[in-house]
Amino acid sequence: MKFPNLMSIRGIRTRLELLFPPGLEMRGNLVREMAAKTVFVFLYGGMVEGAENLLRPSHVYFFTEDQSHKLSDEDRQTWVDQSGKPGFRPTGKRWYADTTREPIRDETIKNGLLDIGAVGKIPGVAVTSSKPIYFLRKDFAELFDLDLTDDNLSGAMESWRQKHLSPAARARMALLSAGKVKANDEVLVSCPDGAIAKLAPGPSSVISKDVVEQFAVGFLTAPALLWLSESGEKVRYQDERAAQAFGLHIDQSKVLPDIILANVGETGEDTRLVFIEVVASDGPMSQARRDALLQYVAQSGFPKEQCQFGTAFEDRADSAFRKCLPQLAWGTFVWFRSEPNRLMWLHSEPFNMARLKTTNPS
Repeated sequence: MKFPNLMSIRGIRTRLELLFPPGLEMRGNLVREMAAKTVFVFLYGGMVEGAENLLRPSHVYFFTEDQSHKLSDEDRQTWVDQSGKPGFRPTGKRWYADTTREPIRDETIKNGLLDIGAVGKIPGVAVTSSKPIYFLRKDFAELFDLDLTDDNLSGAMESWRQKHLSPAARARMALLSAGKVKANDEVLVSCPDGAIAKLAPGPSSVISKDVVEQFAVGFLTAPALLWLSESGEKVRYQDERAAQAFGLHIDQSKVLPDIILANVGETGEDTRLVFIEVVASDGPMSQARRDALLQYVAQSGFPKEQCQFGTAFEDRADSAFRKCLPQLAWGTFVWFRSEPNRLMWLHSEPFNMARLKTTNPS
């Protein structure tokens, strides 16, 4: 048979990173080196839709560096034929140990490439079977054609995403992509009172901008911005008069979050103060942080039960969120810039699961 042309593992990984930009929930398992090597073995063995050759996970974790350099069609077919024999091992140092069987089978193939439509499998065989059952989908394999470059590559990748990714996933990735700024670009924030606050370039500033412009508008009926700062304790916006109306004394030397918002309600009961930490790397709304802010509010006489505390992140799949998750305080919320219409709540009190209404997850 005629085998597909092969690009390097590094080249495959680069294309995977382009095809699956930040914002895709399973992105981590789809763009790591293990995924690139798995795709390489699929292509190496000609295990593509419509061909006879099929893959099993052991093809990947038994593969060796020496074998990867044997690139003739004859060498590749010999490897496919020999690998079907019991006890066969390619010559050279193995890529992976036996302990990687589950990560390759489950994380990379079953819950990654197969789930997203990049890989198919023959029906009626359990995923735990030792039989080769997987093949690379033809439209996915074509994305690794060496002759596909520049605009043609971008167009092919977008067509594949349109076909295989949900509208919600594409929207999430587009939001993250739209938030990218150049190293020297100021981030301009449109405040509720019409003022423009200027923030230094960086991911935290992009999140802060959307907290003020999207979160505040989406979750507060009559939003007001009382305080906006950034790293280095630089104050970028401060409405001292509005803060005093809430009994707050804004003192830069005191413990303050990155953003203080208020909902200016029609009555005292629907008035709220919202304290938000913006996290691109570290510094979430921890229990210690929440307690310190509650002490700060207590000095003003504002009811603590009308205060909300939260942390804003770029995305659920972002490393900053995974890193900070254990530190998040109970009784606070989490907001993601990539999914601006949703909140994640960390309930601090028990509630009756039986009374929860079934809602559409979309």
